[in-house]
Amino acid sequence: MPNIAIVGAGISALHLALRLQQTGVATTVYAERTADEIAAGRPLHLPVRFGRTQERERTLGVAHWDQPEHHTHGVRLVGPPGSGIGFLGRFDVPASGVDFRVYLPRLIADYQERGGRVEPLRPEVAEIERISQRHDLVVVAVGRQASALFPRDPARSPYEGPQRVLTAGLFRGIAPVRPGHIHFQVTEVGEIFSTRILTADGPVHGMVVEALPGGPLEQLASLDALRDAPGFVRTLLKLVEDHAPELRERIDAAEFGIAKPGDVIQGGITPVVRRSWAALSSGRVALAIGDAWITNDPLAGQGANLGSRTAFELAELIAAGGPFDEAFARRAADRLWSVAEPAVHWSNLNVGPPVEQLGALFGAATSDQRVADAFATNFNAPEAMWEGVRTPENTDAWLSRITSAAGA
Repeated sequence: MPNIAIVGAGISALHLALRLQQTGVATTVYAERTADEIAAGRPLHLPVRFGRTQERERTLGVAHWDQPEHHTHGVRLVGPPGSGIGFLGRFDVPASGVDFRVYLPRLIADYQERGGRVEPLRPEVAEIERISQRHDLVVVAVGRQASALFPRDPARSPYEGPQRVLTAGLFRGIAPVRPGHIHFQVTEVGEIFSTRILTADGPVHGMVVEALPGGPLEQLASLDALRDAPGFVRTLLKLVEDHAPELRERIDAAEFGIAKPGDVIQGGITPVVRRSWAALSSGRVALAIGDAWITNDPLAGQGANLGSRTAFELAELIAAGGPFDEAFARRAADRLWSVAEPAVHWSNLNVGPPVEQLGALFGAATSDQRVADAFATNFNAPEAMWEGVRTPENTDAWLSRITSAAGA
């Protein structure tokens, strides 16, 4: 019976641990923070989990938020002023937004209640080597432990720095919409999106501002939201008024504010793909998944969803048996990349220079609900999304299929 070490306690690590637990494979999760520390900390991410991820949660028996009041039903995309772009695309199955400070501790509890072991992860550089001596395979799913083991893969990482300057947070004072959907404002200076997020204190709205470097939205990332929350909120409200007026209409200025002190994330994310495995001096192999392997800009919403999917793929490979050697690592690398590649390309396209095919797609979606719905649904199927947008010719063919099939 193999014994697997899983380093990290994010969605990738926990979905892998829970899935291997179902197959009878022994695992130990090594976590940087306890469940209580995660719950009491600052926001980690503001992910929306699409339908496939929620189906995996049902498979794992951890679908704790699969109720209508937690569902998100589509994407409202609005183009820059004067573009004429605006549509509400409906998902084929609902999505869900849950604060990871609620989500991850609950999954840790599920894992432990079923007999899983969670041990503290030491910060030492040699920690992975130490852990490997006690296990047949080490899977690393936390980015802070990744850089030394898994170097950047330049062939798969077109960017050497952040393409957006990010400010994200949880806010009160934004009116909900019916049906619940993600508001996605595209501007000439970046993007602003907002959606309902369930927190320990109830539902609030998560807002993410993705600023093009040098543009007016970038100033948010340099403001001290903890020491001068009123000044930060005033600036954010003015920027939303200037660049996302439809979203501004839903904000009550008297009630608008940061949900709790510290509920703001600021900085930049460099999209990167790292090498997915490493040979250790112990003779064991370490594999990378989740943030240890791929970091996507959050604009396309693929981070947590891709982490869950690759965790399931890897669980299947591990459950099939070893030996867990370099040949296994190469097979796993090829299979996982075949799953991840479309999501990586789609995410990178979104933060790159504007491309004509996205403009054509958004224009078609504005005038044809069938296209709007197909676009929204493909957030749940990044391989279909990438196939439909990777070239202008692909987009023309995709639009033709959607309209022809829907009209048949």
